[in-house]
Amino acid sequence: MIKLSILFISIFSLFYGIYFLFFPYSFVNLTVAETTNIAWLRNLGGAITGLLFVGLFMIYLNTKGSIKLLNVIIVTSIIQTSALIYSRLSNEFSANNLIIIDITIYAAIIVTIYLLFISIKFKEFFI
Repeated sequence: MIKLSILFISIFSLFYGIYFLFFPYSFVNLTVAETTNIAWLRNLGGAITGLLFVGLFMIYLNTKGSIKLLNVIIVTSIIQTSALIYSRLSNEFSANNLIIIDITIYAAIIVTIYLLFISIKFKEFFI
């Protein structure tokens, strides 16, 4: 079940990352934001695709000995999610449709908490 959930999050991250990487204007239109955010969205898409998709897929393929990679993914996810929350609370988003931003933040929180949970509860699975 853990392995399947890692695969699910990995594939979810692939779609999410590719969306930001290749279709940032779509997200800008969806959130009714300023187009000055395009470069940041592409950068975020690359990070999500590279770290979450590739990293979690590597863990899915070989869970044994992957605890260090999982920890890097978790720390990065905590930092990125915290930054999103801070930006939202500080009203730094240019988006007018903030519900989409909030959904993105909630998804990041859920993934981060889940990865942290499995790394603690099932640590031996990854050692």
